[in-house]
Amino acid sequence: MKPLPNKAAGKLVNLGVFTLLVLSSLLMAYPLIFAMLGSLGTTEDFLRTPWLPIPFSPSLTAYEEVFNSRSSEMLNWLVNTLVRTAWYIVIPGTLAVLIGYAVAKLRFRGRDAVFLYILSSLVLPGIVINIATFVMMARFPLAGGNNLFGQGGTGFLNRWPALLLPGLVNAYFIFLFRQTFVTIPKDFEEAARVDGAGTLRCLITIYLPMLTPVLTVFVVFQFVAMWNDYVWPLLVSYSNPAIWVLSVGFQFMTGSGNLTGIPSTVSFSPFGLAATVVATIPLVALYLSLQNYFIEGVAGFAIKG
Repeated sequence: MKPLPNKAAGKLVNLGVFTLLVLSSLLMAYPLIFAMLGSLGTTEDFLRTPWLPIPFSPSLTAYEEVFNSRSSEMLNWLVNTLVRTAWYIVIPGTLAVLIGYAVAKLRFRGRDAVFLYILSSLVLPGIVINIATFVMMARFPLAGGNNLFGQGGTGFLNRWPALLLPGLVNAYFIFLFRQTFVTIPKDFEEAARVDGAGTLRCLITIYLPMLTPVLTVFVVFQFVAMWNDYVWPLLVSYSNPAIWVLSVGFQFMTGSGNLTGIPSTVSFSPFGLAATVVATIPLVALYLSLQNYFIEGVAGFAIKG
């Protein structure tokens, strides 16, 4: 059997790669497609084809229930989530840029030791330190009725500081920015310093414009992480609905049978799937609006790092 010509073999390989990419994309999009179709149908439709709920009588009833059952509380949960998300983008982002710049461009004694110490924190998954962090929040001195030794009260539990203080220094993003700073030639900074620019001005006017793709990656990652964060907000705010975020609030909505008459054991109800779609829309919109910068940042970091 004669081998295929190079051109025909190339087309065959491209077809195989394209087919693989399409199938992989459909596989990754399957949960969202599942939720969208299930939210438009009924529970009976789901039971007919549980692997892919086909809405035989499509309607927006589930979405009306989502927005009408607790609309005022949903608005409060949305505001809480946006506040927390913005906080964890601005503060950790600022710290990551400053620390990444310091360990990449500035020369001081112990710089490499500091960077290795920061990287060592990546050895442990974040979930491992949840218990220790929870105890720290509960025993925070002079907060929530605690005395100077952290006894007698509840500390920051069920209060905003418990949602805003942990995780402000993110070692992964410090590493991300540090690696990016290392790849930028120092000639730009030296030219600016000749013109009289200081360290902060060099960082703001020289480096930050070059960091736009990497900053976009950071914003997308942090937005998704904070928007989907569930375990920690549930641990520290369960008894205070006023500071609930969307993930905790939606879990309560879909798990409470007295809201819509849906038994709490029916987790695949159109109501729950509609809540899932509503919570996913901002993430999809954010990625679509920033996808060019995001792809550029991920590709650039993969090549440079």
